[in-house]
Amino acid sequence: MRFNRLRLSNFKPYGDADVELTDGVTVIHGLNGSGKSSLLEACFFALYGSKALPGTLDDVISNSEEEAAVELWFTHEGVDYHIERQLRRSGDRVSTRKCVLEGDDGSGEPISRDGARAVRDFVTELLRMDAEAFVNCAYVRQGEVNKLINASPSQRQDMIDDLLQLGTLETYRDRAGEARLAVTDLLQNARGSLETVDEQIEAKEAEDLHATLNELETKRDEVDDEIENYEAQREKATETLEDAESVLDEYEEQQAEIEELEDEIEELETEISETEAERDDLGDQRREAIEERDDLETDLDANSPRPTSPRRPPRPSPTAAKH
Repeated sequence: MRFNRLRLSNFKPYGDADVELTDGVTVIHGLNGSGKSSLLEACFFALYGSKALPGTLDDVISNSEEEAAVELWFTHEGVDYHIERQLRRSGDRVSTRKCVLEGDDGSGEPISRDGARAVRDFVTELLRMDAEAFVNCAYVRQGEVNKLINASPSQRQDMIDDLLQLGTLETYRDRAGEARLAVTDLLQNARGSLETVDEQIEAKEAEDLHATLNELETKRDEVDDEIENYEAQREKATETLEDAESVLDEYEEQQAEIEELEDEIEELETEISETEAERDDLGDQRREAIEERDDLETDLDANSPRPTSPRRPPRPSPTAAKH
């Protein structure tokens, strides 16, 4: 793994810093308390978050500032990665506002993780080390070198064991020994079980298994015949069911036609009833008209004058005729 670039904003003593780490050995020097260790802590924080800090998130943001940011570019196994973490202060509480990891392994699908836990889990799996193991392997804190030089041989051995986590290796070695013993016990038990199975096989071979096999084959043939019979009955039942469904569909169609005819009959009966009522009304009107006509004729006969002989016009005088 190789760190390529580190950019800080309001991280501990750094208001704004951008450090390029080129090939070769990079030496960072300065007075005590000037922030040399803070650069490494920023790298650890970018990778693992608060798990890699000696303190809390409250100690990360510079005094009187509300936000802080750390960006780290690094290369691992030929793949370039970029991590960005942003913090925000809200009252007395400091929380992670943004945490993303991006990378490109050349497969065509970019590597991306979002969220503090997702990024930490990815880095832990990528480096095969948790925060504590990574810090112990990469960083010796101030004063520990002098302690290591001035310590007795036994103390120096204990300090080296703590730095390299050799105690953890011993624990794993003990666990591996216990696991080996357990596997040995399981192997012995398996061998005993194998011997038992061999004995059972010999006992079965001593039995007349051929007769049993013939009997089972006969039963199998009988069962096959029953299955064929059941399948034939099922096919017949399926055909009957299809016929029944066809008749049912036809019945439903006829029923629908009957319902339509009933509706038409009902409409015709209503129309007939209305026509008969109209006919009765017209008959009443006709009778009334006839009666009224008869009454008018009676009145006319009663009021008309009696007929008289018409007068003969006077003869014209001869003078008048001559003219």
